[in-house]
Amino acid sequence: MRILPSENTAWPPIRREKGRSGVKLTVERLPESRVVLDIAADEAEFAKAMDRAARKVGNQVTIPGFRRGKAPRGMIERTYGRQVFLEEAHRLLMDDLYRQALKEAEVNPVGDPEVEVTEIEPLAFKVTLPVYPEIDPGDYATVRVEPVDAAVGEEEVDAEVETLRKANSPWVDPAEEGMELGPDRVLRPKVRTPRDGDQVTIDYAVFEGDEADAEKEEDAEFVLGESGLLDRLEQEIKGLRVGESTAFDVAFAEDDSVVDPGLRGKTMHYTVTLKGLKERDLVPLDDDFARAATDVESLTELRDRVRQNLHRDKTASARAEVLSTIISNMADAATIEPPAAMVDEALTDDIAGMRQRLSQRGLSMEAYLRLTGQSEDDLREELRPEAARKLRQSLLLREIARREGIAVDEADIDASVERMAASATTARDPGQAAAFFRSDYVRDSLRGELFDRKLQDRLIELATEGRGAVLNAWTPPIPDATTPDAGESEGDNAVPGEDASAPDRGRVNAPGELAEAAESGDALSTGEPVDTAVREAANAAQAVSPGEATTEGGTLTADEAAGTTASGS
Repeated sequence: MRILPSENTAWPPIRREKGRSGVKLTVERLPESRVVLDIAADEAEFAKAMDRAARKVGNQVTIPGFRRGKAPRGMIERTYGRQVFLEEAHRLLMDDLYRQALKEAEVNPVGDPEVEVTEIEPLAFKVTLPVYPEIDPGDYATVRVEPVDAAVGEEEVDAEVETLRKANSPWVDPAEEGMELGPDRVLRPKVRTPRDGDQVTIDYAVFEGDEADAEKEEDAEFVLGESGLLDRLEQEIKGLRVGESTAFDVAFAEDDSVVDPGLRGKTMHYTVTLKGLKERDLVPLDDDFARAATDVESLTELRDRVRQNLHRDKTASARAEVLSTIISNMADAATIEPPAAMVDEALTDDIAGMRQRLSQRGLSMEAYLRLTGQSEDDLREELRPEAARKLRQSLLLREIARREGIAVDEADIDASVERMAASATTARDPGQAAAFFRSDYVRDSLRGELFDRKLQDRLIELATEGRGAVLNAWTPPIPDATTPDAGESEGDNAVPGEDASAPDRGRVNAPGELAEAAESGDALSTGEPVDTAVREAANAAQAVSPGEATTEGGTLTADEAAGTTASGS
């Protein structure tokens, strides 16, 4: 059966009859990819079904004076009524007629049907069902997007080095500002008020209405201007000296998209006590700093490495930005009406993924809903538009891939698998790691990733007219095969403090992450070979069973799967 309805599907609906199939069918298409199938059995087919029903019922009932299965049909009908034959004939016919109608109408159901019997004899019934939508991608090949420049300026290097400098500078007590008379009328050192960049230690309480219900925190540490505190809260803290307290109200607007939904439209009361104040004692920017903060020998070498990492990250971000814009613009020009059933399923998957992410952070969905003042129905309503948007994009990309002939050859997978298996020599158990890389689990993951890569490359080629997504793009340095560390992953060269495994740091995603990343435009952002993304899994692979490496939200990375198995969770 074809997945997509034929372009010749009649509209407006017409009645088409096929004597040989025994089904009379009218197809009516409704909005939101719903279809009404008006199905009727022809008289000859219904008569055959009644004969079959009579034989079957006759073998099941007992009539006085007759052995089971030997009673005449008329006698059974007089005893039990014609309805007993009709019910059995309907049961025998309905499923068969429904399947024939699906094939005739060339539709693919994606949800449960609603059935209404309209005629008893001969059988006729209507089926209303959600179907896989017709997808008109529009003139997607004419979408145009300009490449993004990934060049790195020296001011960006300066800012990154300064961030690293701050991270490696100690917190110290701020200098005193003379003396002041304390509450006990005794002179004491006068400490300045907080300012941006200071670390503050506070006790605070937040509540609406009764203070007994306040959310309280003691000895909480924040860095002003860096910890994402509310502007009003930072403003109030900056007016305090150590040991002083303040209280104030914050009214949140109904349309405030920055705060949690549970706070929107509410007025919350805050009480704050400043208990401690520290400032950074910034270390000098010199070679000693570079050696202490990283494994390089000079500040010049540190700046070169920072520049490389920034360039890599900007290239990844630029490709993601271009790809996201391409997909968004193509989706705007497409005509797709996903049925509610498909959106519901996508929404359920999103909430299951959200539940899993919350659990990984030690928070249940129920606790999250309490914190945000929502019910699960409220959450579903909030997430539904985004789920529908992502579903439309996913359906569009599938259709474009079909039209563009995107496919993955087994030879491509074989080559990637063998390169990965060869890299397993660095694992604790090379044989087991190589076997993992050759497993069906990894092959299936690679198949999806390679498909994503080909589709994304084609989209970029079309939309940029072959210019590519990124100008001044970063390219991976060619390793020196003569050096012992030539096989190290690029994560080994990351500046301390950065997450070399995070997609936004420019690293290719490992198996299982790409399908989700493709949705947001992050997948395969650096242009590196897919198999290099999983080399880091070699050491962990020996702890992984392919059957254990799946989750509700898709597949785990090899590293994540190994960690889950090893912990027994």
